[in-house]
Amino acid sequence: MELAPTGEGHGTFDLGRLTDFDFEAVCKDLLEAELGLRLEIFASGADGGVDLRHLRPAEDSLIVQCKHWHRSGRAKLIEHIQRVEAEKVAKLKPQRYILATSVSLTKGAKDKLFEALKPYVKTPSDIYGKEEIDALLRKHDQIVRRHLRLWLTSASVLNALLVKNVVTRSQELAREFENTLRTYAANPSHARALEVLESRHVCVIAGIPGIGKTTLSQVLSAHYMAMGYELVEISEDADEANHLWNDEVAQVFYYDDFLGQTTLDEKLGKNEDGRLLSLMKRVSNSSNKRFILTTREYILAQARQRYERLDRHPFDVHTCVIDLEDYTYKARASILYNHVYGAPLPQDVKESFADLQVYRPVIQHRNFNPRIVAVTLADSRLLSGRRESLVDDLIANLEDPHRIWDHIVRNQLGEIDLKLLRLILSFMSDIRLDDLQELWLECGESLRDLRRALGVLDGTMLKSVEQYGKVHIGFHNPSVRDYLVNYVQSDIGEVASLIGLVKRYEQLEALWLVFPARGGGPMAEKYRERRELLEGVASSVFHAEPVNLRPPLGKNYVRRAWLCLEMGRDLESEIILQLGLEAASDEDTVLNASDSTNIDALLQILAQDNTVGGEVLSNCVSWAVEWIMGDLSD
Repeated sequence: MELAPTGEGHGTFDLGRLTDFDFEAVCKDLLEAELGLRLEIFASGADGGVDLRHLRPAEDSLIVQCKHWHRSGRAKLIEHIQRVEAEKVAKLKPQRYILATSVSLTKGAKDKLFEALKPYVKTPSDIYGKEEIDALLRKHDQIVRRHLRLWLTSASVLNALLVKNVVTRSQELAREFENTLRTYAANPSHARALEVLESRHVCVIAGIPGIGKTTLSQVLSAHYMAMGYELVEISEDADEANHLWNDEVAQVFYYDDFLGQTTLDEKLGKNEDGRLLSLMKRVSNSSNKRFILTTREYILAQARQRYERLDRHPFDVHTCVIDLEDYTYKARASILYNHVYGAPLPQDVKESFADLQVYRPVIQHRNFNPRIVAVTLADSRLLSGRRESLVDDLIANLEDPHRIWDHIVRNQLGEIDLKLLRLILSFMSDIRLDDLQELWLECGESLRDLRRALGVLDGTMLKSVEQYGKVHIGFHNPSVRDYLVNYVQSDIGEVASLIGLVKRYEQLEALWLVFPARGGGPMAEKYRERRELLEGVASSVFHAEPVNLRPPLGKNYVRRAWLCLEMGRDLESEIILQLGLEAASDEDTVLNASDSTNIDALLQILAQDNTVGGEVLSNCVSWAVEWIMGDLSD
């Protein structure tokens, strides 16, 4: 199966669209193939005149210098080699030196470079200009296929966008493709989607907002254009594809957000679901057609619930879901590098991203999101600021998940969906599905509504994970919980809604730890308004068996005692306070503790509270000493 274009048909390659690192990697592969040896590649930075190196026995060394100077031009390259690089090479004294550059070189230019670099450059043939690199790329098809950004950014692909009127409706689409190809970094989702397209001819790319659905769809479209396909953009409905269908021509149909960005009603008019499925079937049965669609996972789930014909269609075999696991640290680093390289930033700001201390917090961030990286680096307001402010702003944007989830929660989810999100938020960990179903019924809702809400949210804001034959439900990634915590904190009415869902001890604890009411204020007032409810819940669940969570909390009475003492004190609830005191007065509470942290917390609150009798504190201290001695003897 041919998954990328060969060198045939490529007269030249647009090396100017490669980053510095891309160019070095391409040169490494080409020269390894030509010379039959293995080269080391060095990280970007002050290389001392070395980009690639090969060491052989008896110190028979080869050094390759890669100069991606397509913007500077021939004259500046020659001047730089004569003034700077020649001296570096003389200090290194390699047995052989090779220069590779993306600049087009005349015979006269090569002669000048040869004179500056001999005797280390053995012949002018060891100087590779753009023409020689193009020739090597045409010779080594497998290297072209290996470097996705190389052939996807070749001029022939982008020119095809502009010369075929069935391919593009405006130059804006051409600019979108060009910008995408400049910054794209390959990740496993590309291979998965390509495999679906080759085997099924239709691929629905789904994922959360900002994860890279449109980017991947455009890269895949460019891939097929490079193989000779015409691109047909669909912007309204499936009939557009049927009107432009040509049996004799290889075509790739591109339909971004085919179910709309917000609601289904935007896209699926009368009988549109049937027309869409007919088009998908037609493409599946045509060897020279491909159909690439994108949507958000929760919108696809809603569509399948609303439209019976869509629900019957086997979308799973046609769907490629992009998730954060596709973005390894290497892929994230490439995304960041490509966006920094192409951003209109001062050179010193760009260079600052070569510092490990600068880029590592970005690529290792738990909420890494390609869209936030792109938007932050492209924001012109940052250009006049210090480079430190740009990095800080990027980290702050990753920390704040508002950009990703806010529009969905405030505009696109129903009340039942929001209730399920609140319920999951009321636990510190993923909850087992059977426990969730039981709790959902206690909240006065139907299992039918739970299934519908899970159908909308699972895979987008929520995830289901099977462990030991049991399904657990939790948040899709940490940014969802972070956002919902901020969402609730910003709306005191949401706190009341959350309190109303508390029916288990684990919820009581999570509520208090995440939304504490210490020190008074509106939060404490909202708790006091629901004090009677909280007292009833605390009394009924204090001795209850734990909910099945992942990871489990266990039945930890010393922790429960501490929680009730603090809640009772801060909410001025004698009922909750007494629950804590009774538990603290039982020696088994302390002696059966699982760790010293909870014992310490209990002792501290007993010591702080003047209303607690000294006898309870004294006994707890004695039991704590006994617990410690027993732990030491073990």
